[in-house]
Amino acid sequence: MTNLSLIILTFGSLLSGVFTITSKNPVISILFLISVFVQAAIYLILTGVNFIGLAYIIIYVGAIAVLFLFVIMMLNINLSEILETDNQYTKNLPLAIAIGFLFIYNFSNILSFQFFSDLNIQENSYLLFLKSNDLWENLNFNSNILSNLSLHSDLQLIDITQIKILGYILYTYSSVLLIALGIILLLSMFATIIISKNENN
Repeated sequence: MTNLSLIILTFGSLLSGVFTITSKNPVISILFLISVFVQAAIYLILTGVNFIGLAYIIIYVGAIAVLFLFVIMMLNINLSEILETDNQYTKNLPLAIAIGFLFIYNFSNILSFQFFSDLNIQENSYLLFLKSNDLWENLNFNSNILSNLSLHSDLQLIDITQIKILGYILYTYSSVLLIALGIILLLSMFATIIISKNENN
């Protein structure tokens, strides 16, 4: 059941990516882009990479994609100009298909695609190299965080999970950066409103 869900999410994200590029309405295109990020985040969470999946939802869906949608809806975009440039995108369609197949071919040489079975480290030369050089343990997301904490840390973390890691890092050690990013997003919203008012006047 999990493998079937992963396959559905994979093809769903690919279709949403295609619709993001081919959609003529910019608002609909941004909605498909949000769909791509959500499906990719769910895929990562189901495969056990909860931290990166939650980061996708918080950063891309919660901030960047919503900001793009807000900017596009606030600005007065003439759809006739977009429709005139539609033929320019279709001219490069064979080149895009060729680059896509080349990317899939190169990616398949690095990682073996096994949709219906778990990833076998012994059959993968790249992951075998990581394992032989003791790098696989450093990439393990389930490693004990308590051993990496500083002695002067102001937090005592017991039985920490990936969700707690995200919360502790954002609201303690990276709180200044989080506030700075919030101010940047707030200024961008004000700039969009000012630009739209100047165009109306």
